[in-house]
Amino acid sequence: MYKLYNVKAWGSLVIHCLLEEMEVPYTNIWMTAEQVRAPAFRESSPLGLIPALGLPDGRSLYESAAIVSFLVAAHPEKHMSPALGSPAYGEFMSLLHLMSTELYPTNNLALGEGGYAQDAAHEAFIMARARERADTYWQILERRLSASGPWLMGREFSALDLYAFMLSLWGRPSESALHDRFPAMAKLAAAVRARPKLKAVLESHGVMKIGGYG
Repeated sequence: MYKLYNVKAWGSLVIHCLLEEMEVPYTNIWMTAEQVRAPAFRESSPLGLIPALGLPDGRSLYESAAIVSFLVAAHPEKHMSPALGSPAYGEFMSLLHLMSTELYPTNNLALGEGGYAQDAAHEAFIMARARERADTYWQILERRLSASGPWLMGREFSALDLYAFMLSLWGRPSESALHDRFPAMAKLAAAVRARPKLKAVLESHGVMKIGGYG
């Protein structure tokens, strides 16, 4: 059985949602920010970051995109990605890594979580520029959804939609403002919130309603 190390409305939310959609057995381990920062947690997550996923054989996985990639490959019968090795799967992976390596860290900078600023004025400058950069990535997803939605892989719901939903919760200056700028993304977020399997999970993270984060 998997073990999910989980903090409410943090980056573990996408894995929590994916496990519920897949209906695979797992144990949910709620953690506090203090527990995540504790040295002992680095045995499961060397960077001391959420999420981490304990595997049945005792190993642990970390990095959200890596965990998503593992789960969709380990459980292909759950159809949370295109067929492994197909051209559509390559496209799926491109979008997953766009979100995880470009949009996710840029979102963090827009939230003031980069730790790079010299002073308050510098922090404000970084946050503003990061929001501008994040919007260029959201525009890529918005164009795709507008052209071939309702989901990022067209008519097929996938793990990508859960990842995009999670990132949208942290939109700047607010989730609702992000929805105003990107209406196709707003529709995706509403559709994710309407999925029956996710109701309890989203409520447990406090994000069943718009603006629940922060």
